[in-house]
Amino acid sequence: MNRTRRRVISVIAALAVGLAGAWAALSIAGFTHARLGPFDVRFDARFGPGETTLALPPLGELTANTHTSPLSLRATLEGVSIRDLADDLRLTGTHALIDRVLGELPSKIRLLAIRAGLVGIAGALIAALIAFRTRWRLVAISVGSAVVLMAGSVTASYLTYRPEAFRQPTFSGSLALAPQLIGPVQTATNRIDLFREELARVVDGAARVYASIASSPSAGADEVTVLHISDIHLSPLGMEFAQQLASAFHVDFVVDTGDITSFGTPAEALILAEVPGFHVPYLFVRGNHDSVAIEDELRKVPNAVVLDGQTVVEHGLRVYGLGDPVFTPNKLAGLNDAAVAAKVRAVGPRIAADIAAQPRPPDIVAVHDDRMAEDVAGRTPLVISGHFHVASSRYVDGTLFLRVGSTGGAGANVFVPGHGVPLSAEILHFRPALNGEPPSLVAWDLVTQSPTTGDITISRNTVRSGAGGVSPTPAGPTASPGSTVSPGMPTGSVLPSQSFMAR
Repeated sequence: MNRTRRRVISVIAALAVGLAGAWAALSIAGFTHARLGPFDVRFDARFGPGETTLALPPLGELTANTHTSPLSLRATLEGVSIRDLADDLRLTGTHALIDRVLGELPSKIRLLAIRAGLVGIAGALIAALIAFRTRWRLVAISVGSAVVLMAGSVTASYLTYRPEAFRQPTFSGSLALAPQLIGPVQTATNRIDLFREELARVVDGAARVYASIASSPSAGADEVTVLHISDIHLSPLGMEFAQQLASAFHVDFVVDTGDITSFGTPAEALILAEVPGFHVPYLFVRGNHDSVAIEDELRKVPNAVVLDGQTVVEHGLRVYGLGDPVFTPNKLAGLNDAAVAAKVRAVGPRIAADIAAQPRPPDIVAVHDDRMAEDVAGRTPLVISGHFHVASSRYVDGTLFLRVGSTGGAGANVFVPGHGVPLSAEILHFRPALNGEPPSLVAWDLVTQSPTTGDITISRNTVRSGAGGVSPTPAGPTASPGSTVSPGMPTGSVLPSQSFMAR
């Protein structure tokens, strides 16, 4: 009886050693790296619930109960070849890229399954040899248990796998917002193509009509026109909107006051490929969602000029810019509002010192958050900024502070009811230097475009000489019934899209 009991215990021990060895080996080496199109992906297999997790750093993860087996699968995006991705999208398009990735995926999964099986069996063998040395019967039992476990788990995963489980996934990290976004985005998707088609006609029509307003202030034949944009937040629609404005208003150059990305990751540098499409100089200051790495990538773009404590002269205008001193892509894990305010205001003395050292004040001070430039009120004529996603204007000691809204419509939130904001930009009109007098701002146009209705609103604001005040131009097309001016916008000419359809 004792002998039989010892045999049973030995067999149980061999099974336990085999399973433990397989589990440990899979935890350590149960992964493989693969290239799917332009994407570098790590695939992991672990013992655990029958789930599949897709990890998209830094956004978060989504998990679905996809199969019935004690094997958990994980795919982590580790890198993106920006050049290859851009080439694929340009040459073959999005759908072809997706088909290519999906076509390569089964072979990568099979490779993971083979590797997981071999790793598990090898782990069991090593553990058995350590535990039982030359007791080959027990070693064989350990390895056999690992073979049965791995083969059964892989086979069960294959036979029961349900991709449709991702229709109801669990989200974590920033992707926890996905359930709120998926519905509105799917509803809005049918309108995106129409929005893009109408965008060119609407903006061009609005520009032509607005240019014909007889009472528009004139800066003279040599007027310098500047497009001020901010807070693109990776929005292709925002980039298209800005490019259409640059073309329709024949701007001389662009000033982007930051947050061209949302997380500052290398993958987001893809949006920088749109900058050459402006065909004019593109001046940029870093926002709190832009990393230094993104800033460095932008320096490589031929028509881009990154300002971080420098002054440049563009079309006769002196423009000074400084990047945001904080990097807070994750609002939940970042600094609180008071700490952010303290840090951005702390650079005020530096900006004041930089300006004081110049032969004359810059015509434009560009910052992402205008609290950075509070110390130069009264020392420079104009400070432009973004950050708050709401357009506003105010005078402080004779300095005009202009905030533009979000040119990207607050990025992914653009189609979320109650969260998206109109696409917003400003056209700044400057009188050039004359008779020893420096250039001066004579007017600016606040342009907004609704992503849901397509209506465009242009509000012209003139600078009253010597009065330090702002006067909206009263002349021009009147608002149609139902059209409104967005809260926080100065009163001006409201131009609904139906008034500017191309004939």
